[in-house]
Amino acid sequence: MDARIEPQKLGIRAQPPALILIYRSADGRERQRTMPIRFLNKYGTVEKVLKELKERHKEHLEKVPDLRMEKMLRILQESQKGRSIDEAVSNISKDYDLDPNQDLNKLNDEQLNRKKKIMDNTFQKNQLKPGDPGYEYDKQVDFDTAEKVEAGWDSSEEDFWS
Repeated sequence: MDARIEPQKLGIRAQPPALILIYRSADGRERQRTMPIRFLNKYGTVEKVLKELKERHKEHLEKVPDLRMEKMLRILQESQKGRSIDEAVSNISKDYDLDPNQDLNKLNDEQLNRKKKIMDNTFQKNQLKPGDPGYEYDKQVDFDTAEKVEAGWDSSEEDFWS
């Protein structure tokens, strides 16, 4: 298979469980690949299934973010528990949204790692690299320091030694 596959859309099929990828092939035609999902435990983690899918369909899934596939697999898990697809999407989207006011110290390790993956993915998506439009090497910004706020803990040295 040619390595110039460009993923366009990713979706799921509930019965029988499958991941569906719509991609543009090297010759420019739009194609669809249906990848059956085996051994998806409705109460376990999706990491093993994700890894197995990536190995089996390496050419097609190498450009698809793991986080997006993980979200799709989790939606399938929820639908296997008897929920409708709409309910599953609303439940899972809460886990994959970033709330700036959320206390990450209260999350368990699995949830924290998921949030870190989301933040890393967002950072890489927004990162400007050499060659990108708007990239500026050694960008320096002066912040307005006219309004200085006293904090109390950073008092002058004179107060420290007296």
